[in-house]
Amino acid sequence: MPWVTVFAFLYTTIITLLEATICVVMLLPAFMLSASIGGVIMGKIIDHLKRKQQTLNLFLVIPFLFAPIESHFDTPSATNSVATEIVINADKETVWNNIKSVSEIKDEELKWSFAHFIGIPKPIQSELTEERVGGVRHIKWEKEIRFREVITAWQLYDLFSYDILVDHIPPEAIDKHVKVGGKYFDVLNGGYKITEIDKNTTKLTLSCTYRVTTNFNFYSKLWADFIMDDFQVVILNVVKERSENSNPLTTAKAH
Repeated sequence: MPWVTVFAFLYTTIITLLEATICVVMLLPAFMLSASIGGVIMGKIIDHLKRKQQTLNLFLVIPFLFAPIESHFDTPSATNSVATEIVINADKETVWNNIKSVSEIKDEELKWSFAHFIGIPKPIQSELTEERVGGVRHIKWEKEIRFREVITAWQLYDLFSYDILVDHIPPEAIDKHVKVGGKYFDVLNGGYKITEIDKNTTKLTLSCTYRVTTNFNFYSKLWADFIMDDFQVVILNVVKERSENSNPLTTAKAH
């Protein structure tokens, strides 16, 4: 029965546009578990106490008593890093040329991902202005979302790192709870690292550091880790396909 209440509540938040699908998906496991625990505890209390209805009604006001107390505490922040790797059958230079700037990504190049399925906008392209520390990569996503990545480290054919700044995110583009640069979530920095396995095989690592600010950061970090890794897998697969298709040795083997 507690699950019925949870589903009814979350369905109401969707149809009234109080929450986006992405938030409902993230909340559902925690809500179902909490509702189950609460239902079992309350059932045990009713079975053992067998008191008057007025006494049991006290439990109904507990959320209203604790909610004002919670508002007096600062919401804690936590940061974490996620690194995702992929092996590419291409040399370092080819891979490098496919990550420093990324030309427009077509829909057919993007593999299915959970992140995009629940509403995270898809990447479109990136353009690097200057190949040095201080250079800027201009990032475009769907729904007119724009970022800047300011280069903080640059080692030709080996790695580059960047700080991430938000240029423009329309209010309706993404839910406020997962909005980059928002109150609850932000992606602070990231970078690419190329490791040569052999002359024509490369390991590419894409990493990022993010911040979550919630009253349940442990749970939030689990979701953030999963979605960030899922999103990075999509980017790395685009780089892999493009690098291998432009590598003469790989193309020759395919034929």
